[in-house]
Amino acid sequence: MSNTSSQLFRLIQNTAPKSRNPKQLPKKYNLQISCNVKPNASANREGVIAVGPEKVDVCVAAVPRDGEANLAVSRVFAQILKVPKSTVDIIRGLKSRDKTLCISGLDIGVEGEEKFIQQVRRKLEDAVIKK
Repeated sequence: MSNTSSQLFRLIQNTAPKSRNPKQLPKKYNLQISCNVKPNASANREGVIAVGPEKVDVCVAAVPRDGEANLAVSRVFAQILKVPKSTVDIIRGLKSRDKTLCISGLDIGVEGEEKFIQQVRRKLEDAVIKK
């Protein structure tokens, strides 16, 4: 995979079990997103606040206790990217402000990896909360 924002996004093709007809099943991908979380924000400020070259800054109203902020971060990304909450997991940084999210089971379509990553970036940029 080659993309210009390799620090921010990482698209990984799932390894599917061997099938008799490999063209029958669409390829599924996992998308990893680096983010910096700011917990304890006011409720009207919850969401993406900036999309940088290496991290997505996101504010959540939840407190960083018992995984509440992690659940809130997953919910924010699921809403923005219109995917089920169950497909969004935090794979790195459970107790840190710097986290890596993984959105699993994505079908990127026929346009290819670069185009898909550009679409994701555009969705996140469009969702940035205006101050």
